[in-house]
Amino acid sequence: MSNAIDHENIAGEHDSKQIDDRHVDFEEEHKALLQNHRPAAGWYPQVDGRQRYWDGQQWTENFTPVAPVATAPVTTTGAEGDVKPSVQRKESNRKLTWILAGVAVISLIITALVQVNTNKTVTTMNATIATAHHARNVANTKALVIEKQLALDGAPIQAAANNAAIKIAAAKAAAAAKAAAAAKAAAAAKAAAAAKQAAINKGFTDKLEYAIMHNTTTTDSAGNSYQATAAKCTVASVDTAGVGTYSCDVSFNDGSSQTDTITVNADGSFHN
Repeated sequence: MSNAIDHENIAGEHDSKQIDDRHVDFEEEHKALLQNHRPAAGWYPQVDGRQRYWDGQQWTENFTPVAPVATAPVTTTGAEGDVKPSVQRKESNRKLTWILAGVAVISLIITALVQVNTNKTVTTMNATIATAHHARNVANTKALVIEKQLALDGAPIQAAANNAAIKIAAAKAAAAAKAAAAAKAAAAAKAAAAAKQAAINKGFTDKLEYAIMHNTTTTDSAGNSYQATAAKCTVASVDTAGVGTYSCDVSFNDGSSQTDTITVNADGSFHN
């Protein structure tokens, strides 16, 4: 809104400058017209009989002295001759008065024309500004209508986008839950398999430990033989039948112990 007001102020200043320029032009024309209708510079008779100098613009303070009264010659002039100079002066003064009055009237006419033209220019400028305001208001109204229409048209699109986002989020959540369930099931299956294998391996190790305690002896450097009293075995690598290698800690009745890698054969025999 502030930008529009600034432009209008600038436009008003521009129009005001044009009005001032036109006013100056009318004043120049007025001066030229007055100049053309003013009497030319020269001496003009006055009521007192003297002549006063007109410089073309205004009366000066230059006067001619009153002409001395000459002695009338034998040929005297009648009453009509005495009246003529006075009538001529009055006529000249009357003409000058009419000229000056005409100049004043012309000046008033020009001033009135200038004022009328100025009023017309101001009226035209106001009409132009009003037209600009109306166009701006129409444009703002159209913009509001378009904005509302876009809002109405965009609502279904936004709703569809929101629904799609909700569906995508639900699908991702379902996929994540399914993956988590699968991982949990796999872990449970693996744990169950491990527990089952552990139970199977324990059966293998229990059998081997029993066989070691009943069938294993050791001989020292003096040739003395000692019986195994305890054994603790773990599976190293065996097949489904328990055939393979084991790691066993074996204790003997002389208090000694040793760790051996024992191999179990398919027939159940073993050796270290």
